[in-house]
Amino acid sequence: MKRTNCWRTGVAVGVVLCAGLALGTMSPLGVSGATAQPEREPLVVDSAQLQDDLHQARSLSRAFQHAASLVEDSVVHITTKSSRVASDFFGRRVRQQASGLGSGVVVSEDGYILTNNHVIEDATELMVRFAGGREYEATLVGGDALRDIAVLKVDATGLQPARFGSSESMEVGEWVLAIGSPFGFDRTVTAGIISAKGRGLGIVSDEFKDAEQFIQTDAAINPGNSGGALINLNGEVVGINSAIFSRSGGSVGLGFSIPIELASAVYTNIVNDGRVDFGWLGVEIDSSGDAVRVARVLEDSPAENAGLRSGDQVLRYQGRPVTSGSQLIRSIQFTPPGSDAALDVIRDGRPVELRAQIVSRTEAEVQRFGGQEIVSLGVVAMTATPESLGTGTGTGGLGVYILDITPNGIAARAGLARGDVIVAVNREPVRTVDALVAELGKAGRAVRIDLQRGEVRGYTTLRR
Repeated sequence: MKRTNCWRTGVAVGVVLCAGLALGTMSPLGVSGATAQPEREPLVVDSAQLQDDLHQARSLSRAFQHAASLVEDSVVHITTKSSRVASDFFGRRVRQQASGLGSGVVVSEDGYILTNNHVIEDATELMVRFAGGREYEATLVGGDALRDIAVLKVDATGLQPARFGSSESMEVGEWVLAIGSPFGFDRTVTAGIISAKGRGLGIVSDEFKDAEQFIQTDAAINPGNSGGALINLNGEVVGINSAIFSRSGGSVGLGFSIPIELASAVYTNIVNDGRVDFGWLGVEIDSSGDAVRVARVLEDSPAENAGLRSGDQVLRYQGRPVTSGSQLIRSIQFTPPGSDAALDVIRDGRPVELRAQIVSRTEAEVQRFGGQEIVSLGVVAMTATPESLGTGTGTGGLGVYILDITPNGIAARAGLARGDVIVAVNREPVRTVDALVAELGKAGRAVRIDLQRGEVRGYTTLRR
């Protein structure tokens, strides 16, 4: 699957023209060259069977109607506006305006709304329209580009929150409905089935492709559906519609939704903590040979609390086969802190099912190494010493060692990575975390960062 064929389902506002159908020429019966059609035998209908068939069809139709009615007041239409300054042909600076459309799902009575991060990315204005035409200006609570989830807030009360179901309990072949605003037509309902589960698309990050778990459906999803609801026949949200696979940009029956368990965990992290971190289990993995085995379980870690042991062979994580140690580690990192994770292992030749609660990797790193979180920079750091870097002994600071880095944070966007040592800010040497924080406080919006990466010395520019 080429990434160029994966379309996120937000849509830019524009004029959509519907082309007229080209009418082919048809020869009337009796004209020379027309082929005479044989007379068809009259259809014999079993009246009792027909009534039974109609009853079943109407029952399914009523199930669709009931499920849609439970959610229609909880799915909203989102309009975005953004602006940026660019240079024209003559080098003059001009401000460019853009608009976009998407969908969202009401989560709470007091105005929290779940949507896709790509719907609101770079937006300077956010408007939310509810059933009945009510409109509110929305504010961005937080977003996670890695998992493509964002949370908005409107100043309203008494809203109708959607009920969340379980995507884990849904099976391939079950009926689902997609609800959203394709091409701006709000509260549009389409029906289909779950075509597959656990799809990895690499839409957001190729690195985490094998950790993605998209639900695939043939319910029609089009541009503008992003952030809308995928529901089961009980009217419960089981996924957040996010992308389609298409060569033309329109639906061809290959739509993808983020499982509601993942979306809900990200939502909770954003609302409670204002950000989303990587997940951490507390194991070291030995993937030599064909099997993926636990080499070491760290003390007081989620892995130890769940009962994982050294030597366990990990077969499945969150229901998906484990194919390599790197895939397992990325899958754990992709799991939001606070989520439960199911592991299927083989121990002494017997299958064992375990469940662990994933925790924040940042908090774990801080606890283990005594690091300090620098929220404004998007890193967890510690003062680097010869002893901590394994280059000898001593007490003097050599710089600031990056223990962890927030995906898509300021430092990450500037190219910094775990293991880098920051040695100067705007050419002023920094030897401790406190010195780094102090120099950042003096700096402007653009900051030069000198760093050491292995044997290589270089610099990058942070833009705040």
